[in-house]
Amino acid sequence: MAPRIVIVGFGNLGQAIARGAIASGLAAPSEIGALDPEPAQRARAEEHGLRLANPARIGESETVLLAVKPQSFQEAATALGTIPTDGPLVISVMAGVRSGAIRDALGGAARVVRAMPNTPAAVGRAVTAVASDADVAEDDLARVEQLFASVGKTVRVPEALFDAVTAVSGSGPAFVFRFLEAWTAAAESLGLSEEKAAVLARETLIGAAALLERTDDGPQVLRARVTSKGGTTAAGLARMDDAATRTGGIDALMLETLRAARDRGAELGRG
Repeated sequence: MAPRIVIVGFGNLGQAIARGAIASGLAAPSEIGALDPEPAQRARAEEHGLRLANPARIGESETVLLAVKPQSFQEAATALGTIPTDGPLVISVMAGVRSGAIRDALGGAARVVRAMPNTPAAVGRAVTAVASDADVAEDDLARVEQLFASVGKTVRVPEALFDAVTAVSGSGPAFVFRFLEAWTAAAESLGLSEEKAAVLARETLIGAAALLERTDDGPQVLRARVTSKGGTTAAGLARMDDAATRTGGIDALMLETLRAARDRGAELGRG
């Protein structure tokens, strides 16, 4: 019997989804199969108790998760062959590859749903956008949401906005980490040791995120509570905006950042 769920590409994201599915009780390790050309990744799958999937029996599975890099998709599609409409549901987490292109590469009839999780899936704190276009059946969407709920939260978004999703949440963790890098370096410039600067900046970021999570107040309210008129926070925020005047302030800088990521996603999709 073929595994219920086959993960094509057992990299970091594929492993995170497998762990989430197992931990949530959605599937036993023996019900998940891995398909990967790399011996090390296949060995890792077996260490997790997963089975090695046979491409020739993909049609017997319920779900196929495409977790390969976009540039490796054609090779993966060749290995999978034709998937009919009544075959397994195909879920893609590949950035930039449209569902129509995936369907065409798999014979033109497969049921395809795109999903876009981000790297916090590794710790069960992902946010995953799921394509909600009209041609996707509700049962299929619900199955995808159930899978990705095992690694965090899910939201439905039209596929036409997936490049925006990639920019906001897919690339978003890197923007946060880059800001933390700059924050830590600036703290060192003020005279703090490398170790103390890292602890102060990192724990402030984590603490602020926890505060945001545990209150009903939005970021504007929480920011205002820390910002006294004429105080140190107000001075720092004013300089933050001043430093970003080339793009119209911190809000415009963030918009330009997301636009650049979104537009690159669109380019990759056309390529």
